[in-house]
Amino acid sequence: MFVGTLATTSPVSATTTQNDDYFLYIPTNAAARGPLQVLVTVHGMGGDGAGFCQNLINRAEQNGWIIVAPTFQYQDYKNPDSVVWDDTHMLPHLKQIIDDLPAKTGLPIKDKIALYGFSRGAQMVHRFAEFYPEKTLAVALFSAGSYTLPVTTINVNNTQTPLNFPYGVADIQNYTNAPFNAAAFHQIPFFLGVGGADSNAADAPRAWDPYLGTTRIARAQSFETALTNLGLSSSLTVFPNVPHDVTTDMRSQAMNFLEQQVTRATLTQTNQSAAAMFVSGIAF
Repeated sequence: MFVGTLATTSPVSATTTQNDDYFLYIPTNAAARGPLQVLVTVHGMGGDGAGFCQNLINRAEQNGWIIVAPTFQYQDYKNPDSVVWDDTHMLPHLKQIIDDLPAKTGLPIKDKIALYGFSRGAQMVHRFAEFYPEKTLAVALFSAGSYTLPVTTINVNNTQTPLNFPYGVADIQNYTNAPFNAAAFHQIPFFLGVGGADSNAADAPRAWDPYLGTTRIARAQSFETALTNLGLSSSLTVFPNVPHDVTTDMRSQAMNFLEQQVTRATLTQTNQSAAAMFVSGIAF
């Protein structure tokens, strides 16, 4: 189902293993650069992990980041039942891959991951954040065909009605063994993007129309509004004249955003550690 590749020397030199179900990139001098930030990149329909992440490897090398790029064999993204089956099997598997990284690599790994996805992969990464917000540092995603709103209910005829997965998160405990962790999710910043020419309603699955609108642009706007209404840090950029694709500029902006979030988190953790040491010194 998957092919994995492990890079251990430089961004352009890699060895291949057939035993793993993802592409794994480890930067040079990794042992001296830890604890290492993990960037998970998720491809769209018909893609593969190794190919999708190639344009991100140079930035990962500069930053000293590990890349985990799974290859998923998606079913029909327009069929909600297929989406539920795929995501509720693939997302726990992806989390297990991440949880196993310290033992697999022998390297110190940061607790929270950064996520980057396009199209069907954009669906995966924002749903990973909803399934496992305590593991998620920041999310950059482009051109999802559908979104799962981070809410448990929706108003129908002036009555609050449960909104179940894949439309909402009311029943997420059925798949994660825990209710939706709204407090942890609210700490996650999002960068959303979509091409200005990516507006063909026929490309979007109809089942989500009542919740998100009919096009990828409208759906990105609906999801960004939902995040903002919940008080999350989020931004949406519509890239003029871009079809269903990711341009160099889009990738660059997404990586700039993720780098800023990693830097912010690192500084926060450093300040907290310094404060704890100071208090400990006073107590002593």
